[in-house]
Amino acid sequence: MIAPTKQANEVRPGDALPTTERRFSAVDLVMYGAATWDWHRLHYDAVFAEEMKLPGPIIDGQMYGALFAKQAMDWLGAKAFVRKLDFRMRAMAFAGDALAAEGEVVETRAEDGHAVVVLAQRLRNGEQLIAEATTEVRLPA
Repeated sequence: MIAPTKQANEVRPGDALPTTERRFSAVDLVMYGAATWDWHRLHYDAVFAEEMKLPGPIIDGQMYGALFAKQAMDWLGAKAFVRKLDFRMRAMAFAGDALAAEGEVVETRAEDGHAVVVLAQRLRNGEQLIAEATTEVRLPA
């Protein structure tokens, strides 16, 4: 069953989003490369990554944005619409790393007949900050 989409009166600044966790395998990275036509060897070739003195294939930065969007949509509901997602990468993450997206509501406002929810999100690998995002999500009227 799909959970109902949150209404504006159910969301307040300071509300924490449930943590979204994901471990990306080498197979996940190959599938993502196939879906996006991003065939840079750093994202799938363990031998090449080792030659570059890296611990493994690098998780594509676009996957960070996908995790931020998934966390927002899972929490706000299927009828919410991600209208803007800005993120900054702070560190690399590699195949096998366990990434956790966390965040909270920083603002709600009315705009063009809709509620807009602004989220501050962070992606961590253990204690290491991997990326930060500001995400704006429009809720249905």
